[in-house]
Amino acid sequence: MKEVTIDNRMMENIVLFEKLARTEVKEYLENEDMILYIVGEKRIGDIFKQNPDIVSRLREKTSKHILMAEQSRDLLTFVRNILLRFGIKEIYVIWRGGQTEVQVVVEQEDIGKVIGKEGRNIKLFRDAVQRLFNVKNVSVKQ
Repeated sequence: MKEVTIDNRMMENIVLFEKLARTEVKEYLENEDMILYIVGEKRIGDIFKQNPDIVSRLREKTSKHILMAEQSRDLLTFVRNILLRFGIKEIYVIWRGGQTEVQVVVEQEDIGKVIGKEGRNIKLFRDAVQRLFNVKNVSVKQ
């Protein structure tokens, strides 16, 4: 498991989320454009019931795109949870030489959004999966 360093600004974002969502952040990842909050299983529905405008409020405070995903002990479910807002067609788990790789097939119009500017988004999604699972790589194709 990778060691993760959280600075004061990141901690402020986590505290803000937990205050608005009234739930614990299990994992927090961000890049220049986006913040990904990973919460416990079956929590997303409750979050939006309690605070329907949470995404816009977080975006306003952080100036970043906001994604939320539910944690799962199942690799396929977790990958699907992270990429839920994109047009997922298929998810393949490939075992090669004792290592696990995940390949996600998305709708053609979503490939650019999943990859992101300079590959930032796919790197963020890959890091999220690798924090919780022993996966060598996560790739995306159309």
